[in-house]
Amino acid sequence: MVDPNKPAAVTSESRALFVGSAAFLVLGGIAFLLIGREPVPLSGRGSVGDIASIGTAVVGAGAVVAGCLQRRPAVAPEARGGGRIRTSIDIAALALAHACIFLLGWLALFSLFQQAFIGAVVYPFAAAVLVGTTGAISAYIAYLSALSMTAYRLAALLAGFLVTGLLTSMLTAQNPLWWQENLSALGMSSDVSGVAFNFTLIVAGVVISTLAGYATATLAATAKSPSALHRVRLLEGGIALIGVFLACVGLFPVDERFGLHTLVASGMVVVYASLIVRLRTLVPSVSATFAALGWLFLAVIVVAAVLWFPVGYYNLTAVELIAASLIFAWLIILIRNLAAVDADQLEANLPARPLPSPAEPAHRPVSAADSAATEP
Repeated sequence: MVDPNKPAAVTSESRALFVGSAAFLVLGGIAFLLIGREPVPLSGRGSVGDIASIGTAVVGAGAVVAGCLQRRPAVAPEARGGGRIRTSIDIAALALAHACIFLLGWLALFSLFQQAFIGAVVYPFAAAVLVGTTGAISAYIAYLSALSMTAYRLAALLAGFLVTGLLTSMLTAQNPLWWQENLSALGMSSDVSGVAFNFTLIVAGVVISTLAGYATATLAATAKSPSALHRVRLLEGGIALIGVFLACVGLFPVDERFGLHTLVASGMVVVYASLIVRLRTLVPSVSATFAALGWLFLAVIVVAAVLWFPVGYYNLTAVELIAASLIFAWLIILIRNLAAVDADQLEANLPARPLPSPAEPAHRPVSAADSAATEP
C-alpha cells in the first residue's frame, strides 16, 4: 500500500525504478536466450545492438503507456474533444515516438561503439547484462517522460526524434551523393536509410497531430465564447493537418508516388503559411515577437525558393532543408508559446491565497490555552 504522506515525486521515482528493474530482468533474460553460447558483435545483424534497440523500443513503449495511465491530465479529456478515443490516440503516438527514438538511438550508438572497438565481440553473459542495462535506462526514462509530459516536453521530444531519425537516414545512406537530387531521395531506397527516413516522417506527423491537442487543450477549455472556441479549433486543425501532410510525405515516396508526394509536401507549406498569416487572429494573446518571427521565417523560405528557381543559386536539397528546418522550428516554438499562454491563463484563473503575516507564521503551534479557548 502506498503511503499517502509520501511525496508524489518520491513515489514516481520509486515506480520508475521498479519499471526499469523489470525491463532489465526481462530484456536481459531474453537476450541471454537469444544469444546462446557464442560471442556476438556490438553492431550488425544478430548483434547486441540489434537486440538492445528492438527490445528497448518495446519496453520503452510499454513504459510510456504505464506512465500515461498513472498521470492525471491537467485538462479533462472531454475538454480537448474526442474523449477516450483521442486520449488513446495521444498515448499511442507518445509510445510510438519514444519507441522510435530508442530504436534509432541505440542502433546509432552501438554502431559507434563497434567503430570504436573494431573487431570486438561480447560474450553471452556480458551481452545479456548490456542489453538489460539499455532496457532499464530506456524504461526508466520513458516512464518518467510520460508521467510528466507537457507541451514543452513534447516539443522537445519531437525535435529530438526528428534529428535522430534524419541523421540516422543520412549516415546510413548507400548513395553518398543523395544530396545532389533532393531531400526526399533519402526515402527512395529500401535499405535502412530509406526506412528510417520514411518512418521518421510518418511518426513525426503523428506526433505533430498529437501536439495539436496538447498545445490547444487549455485554450479550448478556457474559451469564453463559441467564436473563441472556433478559432482554437481552427488552430488545432491547422497544426494537425501539417502533421497529416508530413506523414503522407513518408507514406508516398517520391520515386513511387511523385504526384502525391509533391502535393502533400506543397500542402504542408501552404497550411504553414496560412497559420502564420492568421496567427494573431486565432490566438490574440500570443506575443507580437513570435508573430513577427513567423513572417521572417516565411520570407526566408520564399527567398530560398527564388534562389533555387529561377536563379539557380543552389539545388533543391538546400531549399528543402531550409524550409523543413524553419517550419519545424516554428512549430516547436509555437508549441512553447502556446504553453506559455496556457500557463498565464491557468495562473490568472487560480484563486488568490492570502499570505501569512510576517509576524505570525503560517503554521503556528496550537497551545493548550488555544485549545481550551476554542472548546464550547
